[in-house]
Amino acid sequence: MFTPYYRRWRDYLRQHFRPASTVSAGALQTLPLAEGFAERFPLPPELEEALASCRLEPEGSGPETALEDFLSGRLAGYAEGRDRYAREETSRLSRHLNTGALSIRRVYERLLDVSADAEPWLRQLAWRDFYLYQSRLDPLFYRYEKVYDLSGMPSDGFQAWAEARTGIPIVDAAMTELNTTGWMPNRLRMITAMFLTKNLLCPFPYGERYFRYKLADYDNALNRGGWLWSASLGFDAAPYFRVMNPVTQSQTHDPSGAYIRRWLPELSGLSDKEIHLPRPHAVVELKASRARAIEVYKEILASSAGGREQG
Repeated sequence: MFTPYYRRWRDYLRQHFRPASTVSAGALQTLPLAEGFAERFPLPPELEEALASCRLEPEGSGPETALEDFLSGRLAGYAEGRDRYAREETSRLSRHLNTGALSIRRVYERLLDVSADAEPWLRQLAWRDFYLYQSRLDPLFYRYEKVYDLSGMPSDGFQAWAEARTGIPIVDAAMTELNTTGWMPNRLRMITAMFLTKNLLCPFPYGERYFRYKLADYDNALNRGGWLWSASLGFDAAPYFRVMNPVTQSQTHDPSGAYIRRWLPELSGLSDKEIHLPRPHAVVELKASRARAIEVYKEILASSAGGREQG
């Protein structure tokens, strides 16, 4: 479903895109507030305190600079490096895009000026629009958990997952980074989400809500779209029998275990082979939990098919 959507999306933009205005917000003339208005409608104390404690980003470190740094530096290697989460190969622009500090229109406009290296990144931006369109046009997007019966799924593994105590090194390392910094690379968002929903069989709203609280680049539609995809419950989601193996993913995308060593220094003494493997206290056995997940999700999807059609 996504590939034909992407082609139509890309072709439409090429045919119909028009550059944004060259007038910046700072050049606009604004009217002053009426006398006494600010006193009559003060900001909530918490917001006023937060604004007062804010520090402006140093000159040369704002969204535009971040965009230009990525385009001139890391874009050329993005296709090969975006899943190498131990390195800084992604744009890290999501927080600017999701808060409106950087316009997606501006990003696309700048991509028109660069080489064919832009295609792999443009495809990822299309995923962003894909979820935004789903949130607007799919009537079930915000109620899939009411269409599918998730009541029989346990949540007892959630706490270990949230506190980075699963015993699966790459999962615990990713959750440690999230809890510490508010950031997690995209590949690891998929791995941790699928581990929670499939291997631990925890209903996806638990993880969706946790990411909402923790992610510094949180976006409601994009976060939900990612969790629905991982849980095989959304529109054009991952097939129910797709269960990422976190060990294989870790070995493939970070063979030396550099990421795990960074966030779980207590494991840094392990060999490149051992560092990816489940620890003795792992909360679940990967092979058995994968088989169980396939059976459970197959039954959920089959039993809920009628309810979805009616929805």
